[in-house]
Amino acid sequence: MKTRSNKIKMSFIAVATVILFFLLSWCYVSLINRVLSEQTFLYLSEVGSRGADLVESKVNNELENLITISKLVEAQGNFDQNAMMNMIRLQAADGNYKRMGIALPTGEVLTSDGLVYNIKQRTYFQEAIKGQAVVSDSIADLSDGEEINVYAAPIFRNNEVVALVLASVKTDDLKKYLEVDSFSNQGYSYIVKANGEAVVASAHPNSLGDFDNVFDELKDAKLIDGDSLKTVSQKMAKRESGSYTSFYGELERHTIYEPLAINDWYLMTVVPTRVVSVQTTQITSYSFALIGAALLAIALLFIIILIFQNRSKRRLERIAYVDEITNGNNWQKFKLEAAEILELKNQGNCALLTFDIDRFRFINEEYGNEKGDEVLRMVVDILKVRMGKRESYARVSGDHFAILCSCEDRNKITFRIKDFIRILNIEREAIGIKERLSCHFGIYIIEDKTGNLENIREKANMARIAAKTAENESWFFYSDTFRKKIGDEKAILDEMEDALEHHEFEMFLQPKYNLHQNQYCGCEALVRWRHPQKELIFPGDFIPIFEQTGFIKKLDMFMIEEACKLLKRWEDKQYPEMTISVNVSRKNLKQTCFIPNVLKITNKYQIKRHCLEIELTESSIFEDVERMIEVGKSFRSYGFKVSMDDFGSGYSSINLLGTLPLDVIKIDQGFFKHNLQNRQNYIVVEAMIDLIKKLGMTVVAEGIETIEEVETLRALDCDIIQGYYFGKPETVDDVEKKIFKN
Repeated sequence: MKTRSNKIKMSFIAVATVILFFLLSWCYVSLINRVLSEQTFLYLSEVGSRGADLVESKVNNELENLITISKLVEAQGNFDQNAMMNMIRLQAADGNYKRMGIALPTGEVLTSDGLVYNIKQRTYFQEAIKGQAVVSDSIADLSDGEEINVYAAPIFRNNEVVALVLASVKTDDLKKYLEVDSFSNQGYSYIVKANGEAVVASAHPNSLGDFDNVFDELKDAKLIDGDSLKTVSQKMAKRESGSYTSFYGELERHTIYEPLAINDWYLMTVVPTRVVSVQTTQITSYSFALIGAALLAIALLFIIILIFQNRSKRRLERIAYVDEITNGNNWQKFKLEAAEILELKNQGNCALLTFDIDRFRFINEEYGNEKGDEVLRMVVDILKVRMGKRESYARVSGDHFAILCSCEDRNKITFRIKDFIRILNIEREAIGIKERLSCHFGIYIIEDKTGNLENIREKANMARIAAKTAENESWFFYSDTFRKKIGDEKAILDEMEDALEHHEFEMFLQPKYNLHQNQYCGCEALVRWRHPQKELIFPGDFIPIFEQTGFIKKLDMFMIEEACKLLKRWEDKQYPEMTISVNVSRKNLKQTCFIPNVLKITNKYQIKRHCLEIELTESSIFEDVERMIEVGKSFRSYGFKVSMDDFGSGYSSINLLGTLPLDVIKIDQGFFKHNLQNRQNYIVVEAMIDLIKKLGMTVVAEGIETIEEVETLRALDCDIIQGYYFGKPETVDDVEKKIFKN
């Protein structure tokens, strides 16, 4: 009886223990389910946050690129709409834009594909014209009705917006960018405004498709967990994030909404509940199946939990950090790795390089987008094997890449660039690309490792764009000199018109000495800029900029008029007759109105035309020989003298000398840098002088500084000397005292 009682008792205890165990197991499994559900929402929140970062990064990258372009346009200083359009045309060809354009404050737009229309009523135009870089909501393209988003950045002149640089992208491209690759490709994202209006819809089969307002759609749905419809509306109005679980379209879904730092946009990230609950279902089944082996079951349960957590984490990290086209690092991954590298205590000097593939758009058009993607993957494969332990790389967007590398010295960086381009062209043959591939690199040596990485990349991008504009350069180093040069050039561009109006440009003269008559016979007019706040500025600092902008044409006419004024004054004072030569830029030679304008000035002052010598450089003459012959003949027919400056500085064509309508040849000082006592050098100069004189032209030797050179040239029957020996460039008053002292 006692035994039976004990058995009953033990059975009761056993049953109670089993029941308790099952209850505890059930509670445990329920707890695990809840924890996993919370973890799922947590990871889904991370997906939403990272998705938001990716969208913001893409939009900000495009805005930064437009801002960089606008700054370069500002630095050039030519604000004519066509001129600005020409400046951005290369970027329009290389970029992944539908089109680019320049908009004036009136709203008139000129596009890279030749369209003209008015966008004054567009909201983004009204915002950007106030001085902010903006991106539009999805709007219909005025040319074909296609849905697009437009990026706009202001172009300033003297702190006033004078134009906008625009770039439009297809909204469908942004849709592709929103696809969520995690959760068995069942997840998707879309963008709405804070008031619920659709900005970018999703093309995913599980999505809402095209809709007008997400709040209207949610009214027909059942919200079963998380925020209510009212709460969602209130939070979005306050720019707060949140989540909810809803049931509509026979599908239960988890939704995370995150505010974007773009307009009043929100990123809505959606994943079907059945997809994310697979983990919970599996773990629950495993738990009940292994309840009999309690400790083992618990141990296995924890192992399974860890496995699935790690797997989910890796999946989410892949979404956030892996580039979908190349399977390499994206910009978010690069920023994390770069921050870790730069924070290392024993990390040496580092450099950030940005580069793009020249004519990448041509590759896509010629070979197709798939081949273009293959080129991008090839670039990443080359970079992967060439990165050191403390180096990183990323595809930023399109064909734009970034590299963080160690920087022991600049030569090693340029060597690695050359090696990369060499390998790139070996590999491109293997994938069937016939054309040689080239890249332009911008390089910034990082000075402050704690600095903002976006700012560092912006400097590298400025250097990259400078490399594109530089002649025969594949790379460009950002430096303080480069930064100062941009600032100095901008200051010159901002001040040049006022300087001309306020008579800050001054004509200096350098005397010429006639060896046959042993007296001064004329001068060359040279310009100086007497800046009110700076020292005297020499032409080498501003003439190249004036030539780029075309302002040199105005300066030429100013110098010709100053020379005519002086010649007239000398004539009125009955000074001995002198010739003044004025150097004319090649830009004026191309102007059909140039000769009539010169005649107008000389007629105004009634000078003797043979006293004004029109001086053309050797390079401008041989650039367009036919035009020069036409100009030279015209000037000579009106009585002016025409001379060639810097003869011998380039690759002079001797056989053309006999056909050129010239009165004077000025031999470049490079001929006299070598010792004229050297027999071979002496013979060259002697033959050159003899040839020019036999052609009936006057010989002027430039850059003569010593008496030995003077006497040697006298013996060679040279006509005129110009150089420091007989006088450096000086003010008109000082030169008059020198040449008219008797």
